[in-house]
Amino acid sequence: MQTEPAARETLALLEKLGIEYRYYGHEPARTMADCEGIGADVGAEHFKNLFLSDRRRSVFVLLLLSPEKEFRTGEISRQLGTARLSFCTPEELMEKLGLLPGSVTPLALSRESAREVVVAIDRDILNMETVCAHPCTSNASVAIPREGLFRFLAHCGNEIRYVEAK
Repeated sequence: MQTEPAARETLALLEKLGIEYRYYGHEPARTMADCEGIGADVGAEHFKNLFLSDRRRSVFVLLLLSPEKEFRTGEISRQLGTARLSFCTPEELMEKLGLLPGSVTPLALSRESAREVVVAIDRDILNMETVCAHPCTSNASVAIPREGLFRFLAHCGNEIRYVEAK
């Protein structure tokens, strides 16, 4: 499979930051079920990536949620101190993260248009040693150490908040 330009840019940034990764080209994986097994050979775990906003469209949040948990808008909104959050439109996803539905990833936060997006991380993700994420396209994944993900997030400079999802 050929690597898309968005994925090449993401991989180049991972390399520039000295973040080791294992690349997996695959058929489009847009759901958690589609991602099953990808990265299993290195013990990588997946998490849900939900792109959210408040009603006024003044606060945008990328929620990284453990795979077995459900998004409960009231619970997460309260913890973040925001008005009730709901899913963004495909147009907002493209405008802020430059992504299509099914390819949402924290690796898109390096884009200038994503600077004001708040990253909300379910604390259970801190227990994952190796994580798997799309490199800005749904037909590939990268397995990276958890520390590498946090080094990437620090490079991007977005506000990071932690939540306790149930």
